[in-house]
Amino acid sequence: MATPSSLHPALLSRRALLGGTVAAITAVGLTACGDSDSGGGAKRGGTLTVGFDNEPTTLDPALSSAISSDRSVLNLFYDTLLRQERDGSFVPALAEKWTIDGTAVTFTLRDGVSFHDGTPFDAEAAAFNLRRVIDPATKSTKAGALKKLATVDVVDPRTLKLTLKAADPLLLVQLAHEPGMMASPTAVKAGEYGRKPVGTGPFVFDTWRSKVQLSGKRNASYWRKAIDGGTLPRLDAVVFRFVTDTKVLRAEVTTGGVQLVRTLPPEEFKQLAGDKQVVLEDIGVRRSYYVALNVTRAPFNDPKVREAFAMAIDRAGVGKAAAGGEYDLAPSFATSKDWFFDPSINPPPLDPAKARAALGGTPVPITVVARRRAPDPTIAELLQSQLTAAGFAPKVEVLEAQTQLDRMRKQDFDATLLVIDIPRLDPSLSFDPYFASKGSNNWSGLTDTTLDALLEKAVSSGDRAVRKQAYVDVQRRIVGENYWIFLHQPKSPLIHSAKLSGIVLNVDGQWRLDEAELAS
Repeated sequence: MATPSSLHPALLSRRALLGGTVAAITAVGLTACGDSDSGGGAKRGGTLTVGFDNEPTTLDPALSSAISSDRSVLNLFYDTLLRQERDGSFVPALAEKWTIDGTAVTFTLRDGVSFHDGTPFDAEAAAFNLRRVIDPATKSTKAGALKKLATVDVVDPRTLKLTLKAADPLLLVQLAHEPGMMASPTAVKAGEYGRKPVGTGPFVFDTWRSKVQLSGKRNASYWRKAIDGGTLPRLDAVVFRFVTDTKVLRAEVTTGGVQLVRTLPPEEFKQLAGDKQVVLEDIGVRRSYYVALNVTRAPFNDPKVREAFAMAIDRAGVGKAAAGGEYDLAPSFATSKDWFFDPSINPPPLDPAKARAALGGTPVPITVVARRRAPDPTIAELLQSQLTAAGFAPKVEVLEAQTQLDRMRKQDFDATLLVIDIPRLDPSLSFDPYFASKGSNNWSGLTDTTLDALLEKAVSSGDRAVRKQAYVDVQRRIVGENYWIFLHQPKSPLIHSAKLSGIVLNVDGQWRLDEAELAS
């Protein structure tokens, strides 16, 4: 029988890590994932140009807030302590092995790795990053992910020990993503870090021109090797061009101006079908559109008005208008294939007359805020029409992304239209940031102790059945109180040039480009 150290990393399961009181993973070196393709016709080098519709507000992983998109950029510059594969298993990264013994987790770190600025990566550097996330002064958007972390101790230069307040079934998931991304302590302490990232990742930060593009160049000293022993990354450079016009993005991928795009709405990607120069692959990612209601002020601090809003919306009609036939309907962030999906959860049925009666016959003025990015303005206009028919007096404000985000953080809105990519690495990452009272993206201003207790129950258990019931109850509470109105879930295929291969996908469909290569 194979021992853990002799297995390919992709075969090392989450169960092996969390199923017993003590578990360990060892590996001589991290090899390339099964998603990569270095077949004939590909060449090392070249510049990959990406069409990206959602410019980050910061490249500091401890402060990033766009969960649905930021990591595809952050993965250029940062490594994490461990990696999570598409099948949910964990493999070594900056940590070569780890042991879990009750509430103690000990990592043995990779030797000889340096940050891009030459600062050594060691236990002190790892401890600095984790302490920074949990330090209230940092105001990290990832602090909640490590809320069960009590102490971080440096045992020796290559050994890091974490002590938890209680067992945390999701710790490894978190450390495999933004909370576990390692930044150079030297660079962080120098200030203005969010615009000048320094990690240990496959690409070194080059330039960032706001609203235009950012770029990274090949890290010639990258520690990770390909499965054939070759050096990584294969590309010389990656350029992210910020393009919000979806018609322009579609044209660019058709002509080769970009070789990879983050997302396109169905009306655009359907036009690419049959183009042999473009690959469309449904990887199970969906874009979940929703309307968040601000419950901190009138009119949506009144449950009856929230219910009237929900009864006014024709969700299927919105989906057909915005996504053609390329969409699903679901009552929340859950997709029909998620383990926490429950088909018995349903929003109030469409009933404009009943909504109008609930409002008492007097038009209720509200403003719906939307982002200036297709198809969001179109959806907002359709919502405006439906709400008017149900007795509201709605206006629509179409804003730039950062302006909309600023308004939401200040809770200076009535209703806001947004979208996130799903599924995520764990349902806690879909629900906690938005619906916990202290969630980093609690746009609605919720202070629902019942919901908080359910969310805590869901993340405190390692039992899938217990967690499923808790998340079903979470969804039932959100839908029952009409805090948010979930619209439709358009399909979001992976779209790239046929010349591009070697894209490695996270569990939630975000990219790693260290193995990517372009055909000659």
